[in-house]
Amino acid sequence: MFNISEISISLLAILLVILFCLSAFFSGSETALMALNRYKMRHHAKLQNKGAIAAKKLLKNPEKLIGIILLGNNLTNILITQIATLLSLRIFGDIGLAIATGFLTLFILIFAELAPKTMGAKHSEKIAYPAALIYQKLLFIFYPFVALINFISNSLLKVLGVNELEVKTSLSSDELKTFIKEAGSKLSSKHLNMLESIVDLENSTVIDVMIPKSDIYGIDIEEDEKNILDSITKSAYTRIPVYKKNIENIIGFIHIKKISQKLLDKDFKKSFVENILRDSYFVADSTSLLSQLINFQKEKRRMGMVVDEYGDLLGMIFLDDILEEIVGDYTSDPISENNNIIKEHDGAFIIDGGLHIKEVNALLGTSFNYSEAKTLNGLIVEQLENMPQVGSEITIDNYSFNIISIEENIIDKIKVKKIV
Repeated sequence: MFNISEISISLLAILLVILFCLSAFFSGSETALMALNRYKMRHHAKLQNKGAIAAKKLLKNPEKLIGIILLGNNLTNILITQIATLLSLRIFGDIGLAIATGFLTLFILIFAELAPKTMGAKHSEKIAYPAALIYQKLLFIFYPFVALINFISNSLLKVLGVNELEVKTSLSSDELKTFIKEAGSKLSSKHLNMLESIVDLENSTVIDVMIPKSDIYGIDIEEDEKNILDSITKSAYTRIPVYKKNIENIIGFIHIKKISQKLLDKDFKKSFVENILRDSYFVADSTSLLSQLINFQKEKRRMGMVVDEYGDLLGMIFLDDILEEIVGDYTSDPISENNNIIKEHDGAFIIDGGLHIKEVNALLGTSFNYSEAKTLNGLIVEQLENMPQVGSEITIDNYSFNIISIEENIIDKIKVKKIV
């Protein structure tokens, strides 16, 4: 019969070193597999990296992976304890028990736990991919035993009232933005900002970037041919809404290029507009910018009329408005190209009251809140808590607002200046 006491000291020492290496492998590979970047792993798996494919399959069922790792690690550490104790007794006698206990604690902590786990965390891919291939084979061999251990463990948890939890793999928008920043070292700041802006589209709605109803440039089909022709030729837009008597009664829109030839015709008829009229496309005010971007693509549209839950018209949104949220303004100097903002010599700005607060923030670098009021006019009325008067002045976020003119109870022009 085999007797372990007959094994030579040198052979026991060699076995002890091998067992320490195995323990280090189990500890380091566990950390490496859990520290893997899941997105990079999936990318490597698509490139047919065998280690990445194996790691991806193992991490789909982490309880089985952890089971085989703990089984191997605990078995190895128990053998280390037995052999180290035997070695100490044979070399030092009875005092060897105390020596073995002290040295084992230090050696296992450093060589079998701390150092391997640190290495696994720093070089996760290099360690995890080869280890995953080994674990696949070990799991195949010891699957019945691992399955039994997991069954007993899960049954015990259920008795204690702990249910199995689903692993959360999805990221919130804030988490995704953090991930983009941390993983985007090779991208320019401009491209990173664009990626973050795409993520932010889900948090903004069409009402945040739409043209308010009061600023919609449209054509009243009830007017005579001369006025309609003037409205078309003076339009700065390529797509123009068409309504009957009131902007609330939108009947469709026209594209300038569809009627450009008719504009040169001396005998311009209203019927020209009616013949090229395209049905209106309506958008709910609660629609996120990301959803609307997809909807524009699906419906092959570039503009839509924004309505509330009662069907009342709130404004108009263009595809360009959403794209500007991603890439920024198309002009190199937005303020100089924007007729709604005029910069004065003293550093103040004359701003149109109907301008969206978000656009003001983008142009001036301010951070006025637009969670309630959407336009500059609405922000001031909200702060004043009554109808504004010409000459009224108010301070918001270290900026002074002086009302220059009012039209039909709506602030038309405001002088905005930073308080130094």
